Amino acid sequence: MSDRRPGPLVTTARIAARVRARGPGEVLRLGAQRVREWVSSSDGLVFLVRPTGGDEPSHDSLSFAPATVDDAARYERDVGTDSAATFRSRLSETTNCFLVSSGDLIVHATWVTTTAAWTRELRTYVVPPAGDAYVYESFTRVEARGRGAYPFALLHISSLLAGRGLSRVWVGVEAHNDASRRAVTKAG
Repeated sequence: MSDRRPGPLVTTARIAARVRARGPGEVLRLGAQRVREWVSSSDGLVFLVRPTGGDEPSHDSLSFAPATVDDAARYERDVGTDSAATFRSRLSETTNCFLVSSGDLIVHATWVTTTAAWTRELRTYVVPPAGDAYVYESFTRVEARGRGAYPFALLHISSLLAGRGLSRVWVGVEAHNDASRRAVTKAG
């Protein structure tokens, strides 16, 4: 299967990168949440789907680009969920990461696969239907939230996937995450 599954313990360097990218409060809340989920998870996912296609939007202060292995150090610095080596290893022909930047700072990252992605809320792989893609593990930096980075990324991704011949895009959103649900709805 592609993508990552819960793996080895997080290193001190990765924790430091997460604290820099997300702030200490968010990292502590996320850590406590993961411990609770390990014991029992009450998270649910809502899957939203739309046909691919549409125009690529423009934004005054944001740019969109597919990630490459050359983005690994920036991803580790700005997003902090993966080391540079892990980030590079996750990119493949069927699993891509897309970045929204403001200058040199990555303010949003979204992963997309056409095969399978481990989904912690379900504790299993989510596999999109043949000819479709699954959007998962989206992250927007705190200072960029509310600026439209996630809908901007989703609209670009939908247009790009249509160009690759894919029919639909699926997005899994945590049921309790109203902000993400609104952002996905803004993208159609």
